[in-house]
Amino acid sequence: MSNRYCAGVLAAALMIPLAAAAPGDGSKSLSDIQGHWAQKEIETAIASGWVDGYPDGTFKPEKTITRAEFTKMLLDAIHLTPDSETVAWMKNNARTGLVFTVINEEYTPRLNDMDSHWLTTQGWTDAALYSGMVVPDDYNGKNFRPEKEIARYEIALMTDRALGLVNPANAYDGEALPFADNADILDWMKGYVNEAVKAGVLQGYPDNTFRPNKTSTRAEAVVMVQRMLDEMEQGLDPDITVIAQYEKTSQTGHEVISREETQDIRLQVVDQIVYASLNDLDAQLRQMMRDSGDPDADNGIMASLEWFPVEQRYANWVYGAIEPSCYLYWMGDSKYYWYSGEQQFLTPARALYGELMVPVCDLNHPNSEAQETGWQAGWDSETNTLTILMHYREPWFQGS
Repeated sequence: MSNRYCAGVLAAALMIPLAAAAPGDGSKSLSDIQGHWAQKEIETAIASGWVDGYPDGTFKPEKTITRAEFTKMLLDAIHLTPDSETVAWMKNNARTGLVFTVINEEYTPRLNDMDSHWLTTQGWTDAALYSGMVVPDDYNGKNFRPEKEIARYEIALMTDRALGLVNPANAYDGEALPFADNADILDWMKGYVNEAVKAGVLQGYPDNTFRPNKTSTRAEAVVMVQRMLDEMEQGLDPDITVIAQYEKTSQTGHEVISREETQDIRLQVVDQIVYASLNDLDAQLRQMMRDSGDPDADNGIMASLEWFPVEQRYANWVYGAIEPSCYLYWMGDSKYYWYSGEQQFLTPARALYGELMVPVCDLNHPNSEAQETGWQAGWDSETNTLTILMHYREPWFQGS
C-alpha cells in the first residue's frame, strides 16, 4: 500500500514542464525568479519535481493560483498522485458513516462541475476526493469552481488535511484567534487556521491580520506547500535498527513466534518521539505470519480496515466470541481503539504522504521492553535498536 517512492507522471494544464534538466538545474533557466523572495523555495520545489515553469522559460511567481492548480500541486508534493498505490487503496476502501457503526456506506464523492476538467481527466480529482484533500460538502452546491483563485483559508484547510490535522481542527471550540481580523475568519475555519498557523504553514501579516479570503500567488503557494512538507517530513529515516517481534494470541494461549531485524518499517523522529508507518507495521506482521506458515496471514490490520476520508480515520469491526470489537485509528489523535478497549498513544498520530504514522517510542522516557499497550516499543540506547511488538490476536467465534 505504501507509495513512498511513487512520483507523479502527469502534468497539469498551464504548468507544462520545461525541457528535461538535471535535478536542481531546472530553475536556472527560469528568467523571473532570480532575486525573488521565494527563489529558494521555488528552486527546491522544482528540484523535487512537484512544480515547474512555463514553456517560455518563466515561472510567473506573482501570478495568482487557482483551486485546480493548487490541488494538483499539493497532491503531487505529498505523492498522492493518480497512479499511487495509496490512492488506489483509499478509493477501494473509502466509507462514510458514524464512528462505531458496524455497517458503513461506500464513499462516493462527487463534484458537480468537474466532469470535463483537466483535473478530472488526468485523475487528480479522484485522488483529491478519496484522499480527503477535497470534500464536496465544503463547496456551495458541490461545485468546486476549479478556475477560481484559491483563498488563504482554503490553503489552511487543505494543508491541514495533508498533515492529518482534521481531528484537532474540528475539536477547536471556535474561540477567537489572535488576529486583528478575527471577525473575518468564520467559526468553522478557525480550527483549521489555528492548526495551520501552529504548524508554521501560514503566517499572519505585519499588521497582525490573517486575511482569510486573500488570494495567493504561485510563489506564496509554493512557500506554503514547502513549509507543510518541512513539518510533515521532519526526522525521516533516522539511524535506528528495528527488530520486529511477532507474537500471537489464540484460544490455546499466547506465544512469541519469531524475531527478526527489518529495514521495511519507515520511521521518523519528531521531538524525540519515534513514529512508525502503520502500513509498514501491518505488512511486516503479515510477512512474518506467512514465513511462519500461519493461515491467517492475510488477516492483518490493513487488510480489513476501512478508510473514512472526511474524518481521516481508519476503522473496522471484528466479530469476536463475546461482542463485536473495533480497530479505530484517527489521524491527529492520541486515542485509538484496539479490540474492545480504548488505548492511548504517547502523542497524537501523524500523517505522512497519506499514511498514518504511529508513535511507538518516547526517547526521553523509553521502555526497555516492547509492550502491547499503545504500540510502545522497547529501546536499547547503546545500540540504537528499537524492538516493536507485532501482535496478532486470532479472532475466534462463539461456538467454534
